[in-house]
Amino acid sequence: MSTARLGRIAREALLLVRQFLARGELDRAANAALKAAEAFGEIAKHSSGSAHRMALRRGATMVEITKALRRGEPLSPELADALESFYPSAPTEKPQAPPELEAPARPRESSGGEGAAAPGQAEVAAPPEMSTSGQHELLNGIGIACRLKDMLERAAQSIRIMVQNLTDVKTITVGTETCEVNLLDRLTAKANQGVKVQLIVREPEAFGGLSNHFRQAVESLLQRAPNLEVLVCAQMHIKAVIVDSAEVLEGSANFTGKGLSGIGEQATWTSNAAFVAKFVERFDHYWTHQSSECTTECKNRTCEVHPLTRRT
Repeated sequence: MSTARLGRIAREALLLVRQFLARGELDRAANAALKAAEAFGEIAKHSSGSAHRMALRRGATMVEITKALRRGEPLSPELADALESFYPSAPTEKPQAPPELEAPARPRESSGGEGAAAPGQAEVAAPPEMSTSGQHELLNGIGIACRLKDMLERAAQSIRIMVQNLTDVKTITVGTETCEVNLLDRLTAKANQGVKVQLIVREPEAFGGLSNHFRQAVESLLQRAPNLEVLVCAQMHIKAVIVDSAEVLEGSANFTGKGLSGIGEQATWTSNAAFVAKFVERFDHYWTHQSSECTTECKNRTCEVHPLTRRT
């Protein structure tokens, strides 16, 4: 990972520390502080001279802050001053929390009481980072593959995928950066752990000589994960993954080695609740044959008879 990306992760983690401290959420602040410490440690490994020494000092300071927050202690004046000095120059900037920091928080039940919420307790079901404003990030290059990997890793409830084409993607390498995607292995493992995994894919026959790799990938998933569900759709051209109805990655890249290399591709990741809900709705309409494409344009109903279609 480049030092520029590590620096971005550290900055966003620091902003999240401030955000969570302001809300009294010490555990989440500690998680963000630890992520910043890890990022500074990696920066130190890849730098020299004054940059190396500064990254080491900042990493050590963030470790001490993490320990204090884990103990539920207020930060000492020295640690508070050090933390303040680390922030980017625009202190009111709202961080765009990447998956490297934390999965989008699950909705929490309201306390049910009247008046202000207790410290660290949200008054509404969705915390600010999952509000309608949400977070957004534009991705290209290998960042698309890494984001997909991170999303699949943290999926706890559901994975919905709409994609034109997918294959058994293992490792993506672009320049000096590498990402262990292991797409089929991750989907299989999640499905066998009880995560609801649903895929809507284009029929392999549409890809001519490339159909063997596509078909083999889908057949492998169906054989290895009995609960995994697939729908073959002759109309499918969308490339998107929805995890836990909480975040979406969508863009131009198919889930193939070439596509996930990100060369000539672009994608958007978001936790914007309204945007995510629209994607969930679109997926579910395809899944139940209620989309406009199904009701007005599709004449052959390939999805109902294709041998790769399996819905439990």
